[in-house]
Amino acid sequence: MAPIAVFIADDSASVRAVLRRFLAAAPELRVIGEAADGEAAVEGVRRLRPDVLLLDMAMPKLDGLGVLARLERSGRVPTVVLTSASNRTELRAAFEALGAGVVELLPKPEDPDHWRQLASTLPQVLQAAATTGRAARPEPTPHPAAAAPTVALRTPAASPAGVWRWLALGASTGGPAALRDLLAALPSPAPARILIVQHIAHGFEVGLAEWLAGTLGLDVRVAVDGERPDPGTVRIAPGGVHLRVTAEDRLALDGVTPPRRGHRPAVDELFLSLAAVAPRETAAVLLTGMGVDGAEGLAALRRGGALCLGQDEGSSAVYGMPRAAAELGAVELALPPERLGRELARRMGGRG
Repeated sequence: MAPIAVFIADDSASVRAVLRRFLAAAPELRVIGEAADGEAAVEGVRRLRPDVLLLDMAMPKLDGLGVLARLERSGRVPTVVLTSASNRTELRAAFEALGAGVVELLPKPEDPDHWRQLASTLPQVLQAAATTGRAARPEPTPHPAAAAPTVALRTPAASPAGVWRWLALGASTGGPAALRDLLAALPSPAPARILIVQHIAHGFEVGLAEWLAGTLGLDVRVAVDGERPDPGTVRIAPGGVHLRVTAEDRLALDGVTPPRRGHRPAVDELFLSLAAVAPRETAAVLLTGMGVDGAEGLAALRRGGALCLGQDEGSSAVYGMPRAAAELGAVELALPPERLGRELARRMGGRG
C-alpha cells in the first residue's frame, strides 16, 4: 500500500523541519509538500492532492480558516490542525474550523517534553485522519434506525421516557463536531444533566466548552469538583483528571487514579460511575474515536438498564470506540450524531 501523502502548512521553517523529521520516521507516511503561507498552502494542496493536511492556524497572507474556506470550493481535504493552546484567538479559530474538514486538533508544543509527545502521537493521528475520508465526502444520508448488529444483553427495563437525570457522552477523534450536532438536536433546555468526556489535548477543553457554548447557546463549562449541576447544563471533564458522579449527584474529579488504557479523563470512568449509582436514570452515547475507551462502561450501563446508544460507522471520523461497544452488545441503536440527538429528544418528550 502506498504511503499516506501529507502536506505541511506552517509559517515557521523550524517547525516544518521538525515535523518532517517526525514523519520521516513513520514509513506509512510521506511528506509530499509544504508551504510557509496560506496562499501557497491552497495552491500546493490543489496541485498535489495530499491524503491529509497538517495545518497551522496563524499564517501570513491567508490564515487557517481562509485556507479551509478556499479548499472547500475545490474539495475538502482531511485536516489536522496544529495550533497554540495558550493563544485564545487561534484556539477559537481552530474550533470554528471543525465544520470545514478538520478531523483533529493538536496543541503546538511549547517545550521539549511536549515535542517528544507529539513525535509519538502525530503519525497515528495523521493516519486516522487520512483514512476517514469524512471531510471529503458528503454527510451520510439518514437511514432507518436499526440496532447495531450485536448480541443483545439481557437488561432490566430502562427508565420511562423523559425521566433520565443524566446524559453521558464520550468521544475522541472527530468528537467535537459530533458533540455539537448531537447537542444541537436536544430539547432546550434538556431535562437531563449532560456530562462529556472528550479525549482532547490538555488545555483545549476550555476552548471546547467556549465553542459549544457560543455555538449552541447552552451553559457549557469545564466540570468543577463537588459541583451538583442543574438540568440542562453541560459539563466537560477537565484535562488530566477522571470525571465521575457520586451517589449524592455531585461531580467528583480524580487526578490520582492512573489513566485507563492511556486516557485520563477516561470515558469508562464516567460511565462506570453512573452504572454504579444511577443506571436507570442515565442515557449514554459513545461517539466517534480511536480505541476502545467507553465500551466496558457502556456495557455496564446497559446491564443496569440505561439507554445506550452509539454513533454509526458511516458518520464516524474513526469507528473505533463505538465499534468496540457494539461488539460487546452494548449499543442499542446506532445513528449519526444529529439523529442520535433527535432520538434522545423524542424519548425525553422533546421535539427532536
